[in-house]
Amino acid sequence: MTTQSILTRLRQQHLSPHGENHALVIFSDININHISGFTGHAATVLLTGTTNYLLTDYRYFEQAKEQATQYNVICRDRDQQSLGSLLEQLLRQDNCSTLAFEAEHISVGQWHKISADISLSAEMYSPLCGAIEELRYIKSAQQIQSIERAAHIADTALANILPLVQAGITERELCNELEYHMAKLGSEGLSFPTILLFGERSALPHGIPSDRRLTEGDFILIDFGAVVNGYRSDMTRTFVFGKATQQQKRVYQLVSQAQQQALDAVTEGVTGDYLYQQSAYVLSNSEYKDFAGEGLGHGIGLELHEPPFIGPGCQSTIEKGAVITIEPGIYIPNWGGVRIEDDVVLTDKGLKVLTKAPKTLIEL
Repeated sequence: MTTQSILTRLRQQHLSPHGENHALVIFSDININHISGFTGHAATVLLTGTTNYLLTDYRYFEQAKEQATQYNVICRDRDQQSLGSLLEQLLRQDNCSTLAFEAEHISVGQWHKISADISLSAEMYSPLCGAIEELRYIKSAQQIQSIERAAHIADTALANILPLVQAGITERELCNELEYHMAKLGSEGLSFPTILLFGERSALPHGIPSDRRLTEGDFILIDFGAVVNGYRSDMTRTFVFGKATQQQKRVYQLVSQAQQQALDAVTEGVTGDYLYQQSAYVLSNSEYKDFAGEGLGHGIGLELHEPPFIGPGCQSTIEKGAVITIEPGIYIPNWGGVRIEDDVVLTDKGLKVLTKAPKTLIEL
């Protein structure tokens, strides 16, 4: 979706139904990035019936003018003018009598401070929740390409560090190597704090790398991602250091089968609940049903976790252009865990897997 088409949809859905005198103010950096192309901070967007405004300060003024080409960019002197008073000035200028605001992205205290400088009565305000997040669900070709590039960086970095896996290395040391390689390959940062765990600690779904040293027979669970143009990847792979036991092979086989069952079911219009049930059927009918992880996946983009959140009861449908993760897992306390995760996108030609690292059980 282009910036212009996003603005058109926002106006049609959230301004036009309320009349020409309605306005919308947006605070979230990520949502501002999505609707304007501005990648900086300290910004506020105001959409009125006639004008798109992006308000920032001297630190980001030139950057905003360059990136937010569909906007009237205004540099606010923070020492001389409050954000509320500037909004009041623009609302009066454009004859706006009602205002919707992003209630999920501003504290009560901040909103009271801003609204105190605006002359609208309380009943003229309306909280807006999730409107732009809904627009972020379907990615443009360029946005998908950014996620795919981030996934490629992660794939390559993982391949680069596998030769470093040796007895005695710590979780933290291997994690540092992985993050270094992603940065060297061009990642703008970490998609999220890397999860890299050995042995029994691999049963911690979101464990933090520690000084635990690698020993023969350990699982190695690595959940990580890179960032390109603000867009994130998210992949999990699980290995065994040394020769895998029959139990390790069985658990891995179940998780792999559960993931494939869900991947095979991804078609346009299916619900997140349906995908979850396909995967859960494999795990719930196994001897490890009590150790299956909750949920199956989530949308991914400018944020690591975006709608839809794929799990029981999720009635959101999968549409073309939606990038999601599929990540079933089995986590057995004091023994270990297996998770296999991929980023996928539904295209006109079917499902495309963006994360390419091998998924067969590798014994390192």
